[in-house]
Amino acid sequence: MTTKGDVSPYASSARSSADVKEEAQVALEQFDPELVKKTWRRVDWHIMPIAVWLYLASYIDRANIGNAKVLGMATSLHLTPNQYNWALSIFFIGYVVFETPSNILLRKLSPRWYIPALTVIWGLICALFATVKSASGLLAIRFFLGLAEAGFLPGIIYWLSCWYPRSVLGRRFGVLYSTVSLTGAFGGLLATAIHSLDGAHGIAGWQWIFIVEGCITAGFGLIAAVVMSAYPATAKFLSEEERRVILLTNEADRAEKAAEGFNGKQIKSAFTDWRTYVWALVYISIYIPVYSVILSLPSVVTGLGYKGTRATLMACPPYGLGFIIVLLAGWSADRYGRLFYHYLGAVIVTMVALIVLMIVENLVVRYIMFFFIMFMFIPVSIVWVWLTANLAGPNKRAAGMGLVFSVGNIGGTVSGQIYRAEWAPRYVQGHAINLACYVIAIVAGTTLWWSYKADNLRRDRAANQTVKRTNPLDLSGEDLGDLGDRHPSFRYYL
Repeated sequence: MTTKGDVSPYASSARSSADVKEEAQVALEQFDPELVKKTWRRVDWHIMPIAVWLYLASYIDRANIGNAKVLGMATSLHLTPNQYNWALSIFFIGYVVFETPSNILLRKLSPRWYIPALTVIWGLICALFATVKSASGLLAIRFFLGLAEAGFLPGIIYWLSCWYPRSVLGRRFGVLYSTVSLTGAFGGLLATAIHSLDGAHGIAGWQWIFIVEGCITAGFGLIAAVVMSAYPATAKFLSEEERRVILLTNEADRAEKAAEGFNGKQIKSAFTDWRTYVWALVYISIYIPVYSVILSLPSVVTGLGYKGTRATLMACPPYGLGFIIVLLAGWSADRYGRLFYHYLGAVIVTMVALIVLMIVENLVVRYIMFFFIMFMFIPVSIVWVWLTANLAGPNKRAAGMGLVFSVGNIGGTVSGQIYRAEWAPRYVQGHAINLACYVIAIVAGTTLWWSYKADNLRRDRAANQTVKRTNPLDLSGEDLGDLGDRHPSFRYYL
């Protein structure tokens, strides 16, 4: 996680593992609790705003096509329903192609420049949507937008996991993913406001949406290039003492050391671990509903009798609830643990809402159900915590996350086909497809939970000890090596 000149202050091979562990623990305990709190507050103020603003921009830029469609793009480009659906889906083809190699490249290089560069590139591509004159042009530029954005999401998740221990990632990922809810609420309002420029300088309102939002994103990328820090060991905003607090905390949590470099064997282990592919199945099954709703909700709301600007505005309030519940779920996950139960509960609530949408015709009830549909965001943020917590070794985590996100986002190509125009106004078939996805999500998630639980129990028995799952082993001084999370000392989060 550092340059060659960086040396971990506790990485000497001349000392035994027990010696290093004891020294690391003593070092942590010697710090003033107020210093520790101050350190994490400083990290939050320097790390989280960058992650949140860039992620908000990425989702607005990929989802603004839904608002642009109902605000004149479909008419201007003479799009057929099938062409629009393919414009939604082709984004994820570029996403899938580049996501895994991008995250490995991120680990080889540095988030410091790589993530801001991606942001500037996709922001400029978004602005170029205004030049599109035909359906074929729209398809082409959506593909390249997906290609440019592909490395961002797994990259930003990996970056955050290098800063924070597993026990506090729930709140941070909750804050990050709650921005997706703001995409629906704020994105619709922003698009409506920008559309008021319709006709200015001979440019249509829907074109202004892409120009303004794309330029804002590129600006965010340039700012990130100036203020972003790659890893704790090289963060200039931290004092030496604060830096040591973070490094020792992460070593105690995951046995990760500041001097750990690129490791091909760890990269390979991500591809040979069967759980990686089950995680990919989980990701497909929970992301198909999320993407289908985000991309199509303004159109689906038109089935309730709302049109044009009114449709985009009526799609906003449910996202406000989504914002709140994702934050609450993140706080609860850190406070109480039990990630699987958070995941399962949110999936069940969403499934019930989908069933009601399928069988009830009353328009008021159906609109209310869209508020409960927003529980679909919780499993995604919980999966981010659960996945990153159980991939030990920064190289395996980078490669594993890239693979899971890449394979999982194949579901994005499906999502654009779910709420088809011929199924309007109730979209029963689309709701049924999403319901089936959540059935798969429950089966795959339960499989992971059961396997992690069995492995933890087996390792406890082998070590002749009982370990509380809410307080995993202190891994200070441990060398997990190429085994990573398969090491007998490692315990999985449940």
